[in-house]
Amino acid sequence: MIAQRGNRAGNDQSTNSYLAMVGDVHAELTRLQVQHRWIQMCLKDKIAFAPVDLTKEGLKILDMGCADASPVDAQYVGTLLRDLQKQVPASAQMVGADVSTAFLPASSQGNICYVTQDVCDPPAAALRGQFDMTHVRNVLHSTQKSGIDQAVANLSDTLAPGGWLQIMEMDMTSGQPKQPQALQDLIQIIGYMFEKQGLDRHYARKIPDSMKKAGLENVTVETVECGIGKVLGDEAAVRSSIKPFMHTIPLVARNANG
Repeated sequence: MIAQRGNRAGNDQSTNSYLAMVGDVHAELTRLQVQHRWIQMCLKDKIAFAPVDLTKEGLKILDMGCADASPVDAQYVGTLLRDLQKQVPASAQMVGADVSTAFLPASSQGNICYVTQDVCDPPAAALRGQFDMTHVRNVLHSTQKSGIDQAVANLSDTLAPGGWLQIMEMDMTSGQPKQPQALQDLIQIIGYMFEKQGLDRHYARKIPDSMKKAGLENVTVETVECGIGKVLGDEAAVRSSIKPFMHTIPLVARNANG
């Protein structure tokens, strides 16, 4: 989902449901970065769906929920910001934000700097009205503290005039024709976990309306099918698609039974 801002002129981590859910930060970093590789494979390594000129000098990009720290297993290092860093000019200014310093490198990485910021809270002054593109992926499921509308409004507040907000979230609706039964079962469990934490499993479908409520324009929705397992054919692709779920299932099971 993408939307544009019109051309008009402190964090409470103790209440963050996501931190409470993940438990082991290092395991979560590995899970997120394995998931990133699978999603990028599905997207054919495309990052910006918003019509942003990635060659623009001085381009400013914010990635909310960046999880850019290195996991224990170094083979999995790889995040959206690190990939994007290879595509933009050296003059670009990129900011990675996450709810805890545990998910962030200890220092800047080239033209990427890092800040702590909870999407449920109003953005810090240094983040307001600054960015040509703000990106967020698979974060809004953990916005019980503020609600989806307020979280999207907070993201909107980070945009410079004419800037674009790009939100990528998984549709937790099972029963789609191409889904194998095992995947449908997993989606049902994840949906149950969401509901247990007080969140509508169909939250992703409400985001376009939240964008409009935030005053954003040119709201567009694009659906991408992310294949899993043997439907992909290529053995390397099959392994890449299965690995994220090998890391996700224990997390889901722990929270579903807790």
